[in-house]
Amino acid sequence: MERISVTQAVRQFSDLLNRVFYQGTIVELERGNKVIARISPVDHESPIKVKDLNRLFIGLPLLGEDSKSFAKDLADIRKQIPLEQNQWD
Repeated sequence: MERISVTQAVRQFSDLLNRVFYQGTIVELERGNKVIARISPVDHESPIKVKDLNRLFIGLPLLGEDSKSFAKDLADIRKQIPLEQNQWD
């Protein structure tokens, strides 16, 4: 994994992105000898498309008698976990 300064990344941004995209390079960006970010290639696309989700869900087995108990367990868990606050609001 390559490590470069933020200043160097700014100066060579286009080249940096090309290396990440075409060569699969992962680059850590540092400021003051501390890593503050990482640039890496995106994961490959999922083989399942959104339009195919309904067909996928229909093909899954049903939960049967446990489904109501499972739904109640999930609801109980959600009540115990506080809602996450969006830092951008």
